Amino acid sequence: MDIVTRWRGSVHDSRIFRECRLKQRFEAGAFSGILLGDSGYPCTPYLFTPLLNPTTPQEERYNRSHIHTRNTVERCFGLWKQRFRCLLRGMFRDIETAKKTIVACAVLHNMAIDMREDVFSGERDSIEQYSSEPIVQRYIAPSIRGNIRRRQFIETHFQDNTHL
Repeated sequence: MDIVTRWRGSVHDSRIFRECRLKQRFEAGAFSGILLGDSGYPCTPYLFTPLLNPTTPQEERYNRSHIHTRNTVERCFGLWKQRFRCLLRGMFRDIETAKKTIVACAVLHNMAIDMREDVFSGERDSIEQYSSEPIVQRYIAPSIRGNIRRRQFIETHFQDNTHL
């Protein structure tokens, strides 16, 4: 949906998101969904992060569901990198060529998904397994509105044992 190739790989995802068009569109109300981010992101009304110290069964279920969903997204990135091995190795060209290559790989990957093309069967076996533990990165002061919306979400959707 949105790919940003403005910086080299050492830039944290939260900085890239902070300056991308997708964030601006969420803040303008163009989308009604919720994004999930690790604890390196601030919790906002449209981007939920895991609770760092869950204290109730509902909060534990929320964190497990959050982790499960984020792992699915991480596996998608793993498939993309398996389909285009140059993304696994890193780009050792000039930066402009690397940016264009990354965007082209994203477009081709999305086209392959739309056409229901499978990743080569031999590659699927080598995809990394992702941890079920939350990723804890540097602390960013949370948004009060984001925390309130996340709390309401937990109270609405995680009161019983029907979730992960």
